[in-house]
Amino acid sequence: MTVDGHEGRIRSNMVVPEKIPANDGLPPLMRAVVLATGLLAFGFVVALWLPTQSATALSEATKPLPVLTAENAVELCGQLFKEPREHIDDDARRRRWDMRRESCKMAFEADPGNADLKTAYARNLPHAQKTEAITLLREAAAQGSAEAYHQIYEHHRSWERGDLDHVPLVTRDEAGQALRKAAELGHLFAMQMLIRQLEDGDILKRDPAAARIWSERVVAKDASKGSMLTLGRLLAASDKPDERTRGLGVLEGLNAPGQPYQFGARRVLALAIRKDDPVRARTLLEEARRSDPGGAIVPLAEMLIAGEGGPADPKRALSLLKGTSDSWMAEGMLGRLTLEGKLVPRDVQKAVTQIDRASAWDLDARLLVVRLLAEFPDMRVNGPKRVLYDAVQAVELDEPGAMAALIALKLSANAQFQDRAGACKLIEAAVGRGDQSMAQRLTDCRAN
Repeated sequence: MTVDGHEGRIRSNMVVPEKIPANDGLPPLMRAVVLATGLLAFGFVVALWLPTQSATALSEATKPLPVLTAENAVELCGQLFKEPREHIDDDARRRRWDMRRESCKMAFEADPGNADLKTAYARNLPHAQKTEAITLLREAAAQGSAEAYHQIYEHHRSWERGDLDHVPLVTRDEAGQALRKAAELGHLFAMQMLIRQLEDGDILKRDPAAARIWSERVVAKDASKGSMLTLGRLLAASDKPDERTRGLGVLEGLNAPGQPYQFGARRVLALAIRKDDPVRARTLLEEARRSDPGGAIVPLAEMLIAGEGGPADPKRALSLLKGTSDSWMAEGMLGRLTLEGKLVPRDVQKAVTQIDRASAWDLDARLLVVRLLAEFPDMRVNGPKRVLYDAVQAVELDEPGAMAALIALKLSANAQFQDRAGACKLIEAAVGRGDQSMAQRLTDCRAN
């Protein structure tokens, strides 16, 4: 069992700290006094803090927005896309949105040929006017707007996925090309998203080498610790010795004594050195498990089960996995353990459900679900349309194993997915791609 340590796909989770032993060295009476004193001090701090915070929130929420004029429309249009630093209530946020929409509309109407203003206006159109918005974004993209290309990709990612019966306004191909173009034009967030796509295999096919190249370009533009961590992780996973050595150097630097804390840095270094130095890797994961439970606990559990880097402790591994709330990685590992019947009773349906939950962030998990549904046709998933959509997309991207898995599913007796005619079309396509292992199946399809 392996784990992907991609920090961009891991949501931060919180776990309940281990209980402090009751005997902490203080007499019971003294502990009670200390506790009471601490609570009193805490209450005093809260009493001082709340009025200040309330006043700040109130002043920000009630602060009047500037009067919109032809002279300040362009400036307001740009400023109001930025999120306010202070907390504001819903009414204040709606006022900002209304002002942004009106200012961008005024600015665009005054200069309709401006690609940036055209993009801003299109972004403010309601979803009911999505056709008009996409038309404007395509025009702005043709004029060279990186943001317009990025918004075309975002429209597909947000609205066009999950149902093969839906006719997309922006196809996957157009979205992928738009994301690449936005990245090529220097759009930083698009560059970061392109790396994610090249790693994850979603809208674009997985390509680790290309992800490393783009990560170098991101660091050249934004040498933040987060960007450096991504670069170090990708380089350390390279099969080229020079790249791996440089990646490990980056990761060691981020973990050097005196360096400011960087989320995920210990976990990523642990995964990079796990094979060569399992003892240190396990120590790093133990250190990271409280601040980074969603990412550190799964590889730590694997090492505890296998006795890797230290004594085996399967019982503790299972406890850690079950105690990690809202972690797709932990859910996926529990699903695999349930499928194998290791540490927990074997339950294929439960395993399919758990692995399916993890599949939203993991292409390998998505393909495993497809294979399990074919192998165990009585199994069911809650979102069959989504599962089928993801499987077809993986086939279109020519991800390894995707075609065979989907054909097997369509030929199976699974009532949610059985589709012999569709399987035969896929078999014909596979043979057309040069896959001679499917030749006999194609003959069978034509005979029936």
